[in-house]
Amino acid sequence: MEDTLASIEIGTNSIRMLIARIDGMDGGLRPVLRKRRLTRLGEGFGTQGSCTLKEEAMTRSVKALNEFLDLASQQGVASPLVVATGVVRRATNRDAFVDLIAQNMKPAITIISGQREAHLTWKGVTGCLKGGGDADVIFDLGGGSPEFILSDIKRREALSMDLGAVTLTDEYLASDPPTAGEIQSLTACIEKEINRRLEPWKAAIRGRPSIVGTGGTAVTLAAMVHGIEVGDYGETLNGLVIDAEAIQSLIETMKGMPTNERLKLKGLEPGREDSILAGALLVAAVMDFFHADEIIASYSDILEGMLLDYVEGEVNG
Repeated sequence: MEDTLASIEIGTNSIRMLIARIDGMDGGLRPVLRKRRLTRLGEGFGTQGSCTLKEEAMTRSVKALNEFLDLASQQGVASPLVVATGVVRRATNRDAFVDLIAQNMKPAITIISGQREAHLTWKGVTGCLKGGGDADVIFDLGGGSPEFILSDIKRREALSMDLGAVTLTDEYLASDPPTAGEIQSLTACIEKEINRRLEPWKAAIRGRPSIVGTGGTAVTLAAMVHGIEVGDYGETLNGLVIDAEAIQSLIETMKGMPTNERLKLKGLEPGREDSILAGALLVAAVMDFFHADEIIASYSDILEGMLLDYVEGEVNG
């Protein structure tokens, strides 16, 4: 089994890579290099019901992926694990995107289901976040879809929703800044879907649940709440607490801001300025649904889960 491994996720809003070394006999991970590039693969995906990846967005993503593969090769990783999530699995032209990748580079791309994505996220959070194994609910809020994992002593359940920060922004928030009516419609959509899909989970959780949020929106909100500059993103984001009042305060601040003004907010990564409001509204709705005063941000996610899953498979033969 290789000492150094790499995982890459092709998501709706970004492509991310983790290069890590296997740490000792227990198969733990020691991060070596993290990279992310906002490629907006899901740009305009849901407009007019097309559900297609735009040519320019695919080209941007292929270019970024090629750069990541070069970086991995420089670190001695010849064959990174590469998965596609979010809008790729829903796209009517996803085969064209996979073919475009195959024409330019060699790695095998696996398009994974929402259930598989949730499982790998759970593995990454519980395996690499201190106290992650104690979480009642873990959710991964991406640009195209959030994955939710209910984890208790008796069982683990997972589900995926078509409520990503980018796709919700494209569908509901046409104005800049958005109108009160647009925000109201978006909020109603989020609340309806959360109530419909997550209501059965309430009975399985006693008291106020421990909730972990991961993915681009969750860690960005953690950085904004705690005043962490984009250049300082890293392992220090793991375990930061985000309270409900702080999220509501951010929402109220961003509601009347045009996207270019939001870029002045500390911790907001350029490229997320248009979708961060929809993402914050979704996080706030999840917290309100579970009556949670706070959530814990996890920088560890599917990338760690992919590597741990691979290591586990190698160890078990």
